Amino acid sequence: MSFTKLLAIHYNELQKNLAPLCYAEPEDPTKNMLHWIGWIDGPDDTPYSGGKFHLIIDFPFDFSFKSPNVRFITQIFHPNISSNGEICLNILHSQWSPALTIRGLLVSLCSLVTDANPAHGLKKEALKLYRTDRQIFDQTAHEWTKKYATKYKD
Repeated sequence: MSFTKLLAIHYNELQKNLAPLCYAEPEDPTKNMLHWIGWIDGPDDTPYSGGKFHLIIDFPFDFSFKSPNVRFITQIFHPNISSNGEICLNILHSQWSPALTIRGLLVSLCSLVTDANPAHGLKKEALKLYRTDRQIFDQTAHEWTKKYATKYKD
């Protein structure tokens, strides 16, 4: 099976069984199934609540044996997401499996936004605050969410 057919299957399955708080689709499914756009809605009861964090997913030609390249294009104050949108998540690197679905990947990204991994980080300032002062971390993350990921005012 070609990888574009595989991506079409993943897309159809995602349409049938939407993931909570997140979504992704090919930017132009008639021309290119390798480049997807998506977003994660900031989960309630987190400093990201009310935000919509956009991301890009680019699939390699050897998908599903190799993980997609995923990065946030919306700024987010998070220990595991760098300023350029790179994501520190094991399933995007050493723990990728061909058995993982795009829906599963999206759910894992939502989970990461909710529960950062303090053992590893890409944004040093966020990681330090997350480990040492959660109140200031949450306040800063909320401010970034309002500034970069929402269009409403408190």
